[in-house]
Amino acid sequence: MRATFRKHERLTGRDRVKAVATTGKAVHETPFRLVGLLMPLDTPAPAQVAFAVPKRHLRLAVQRNRTRRLMREAYRLNKERWYAQLRAADRQCAWLFVFQGDSVPKWADTHEKITRSVDRWLLQHVARR
Repeated sequence: MRATFRKHERLTGRDRVKAVATTGKAVHETPFRLVGLLMPLDTPAPAQVAFAVPKRHLRLAVQRNRTRRLMREAYRLNKERWYAQLRAADRQCAWLFVFQGDSVPKWADTHEKITRSVDRWLLQHVARR
């Protein structure tokens, strides 16, 4: 199966993003923070995700876009494994990845830390239920 990142897998809507950001449970893998919330979604995908790179941390739009692109790619390449875990538990969730570093991360670091943060979040919030 092709690894894609489709529109129905994106977390959109001010209210939904705000709910995840304020009431979600967080996992930190410096320089990334993953905030997730188990909630019913109006999509067939087991998870919806959003990526945030604040201007406060990276001033140049080029750097913010590059960081966001790296985060999306790391997620896209590993999402089927996480989707399988969520489907097995019959759960849906929304995730918000927030970058909190001061320079554009390398691809290897981004891939490793995004993967590790989602694995930790799933272990803490889905596996024990």
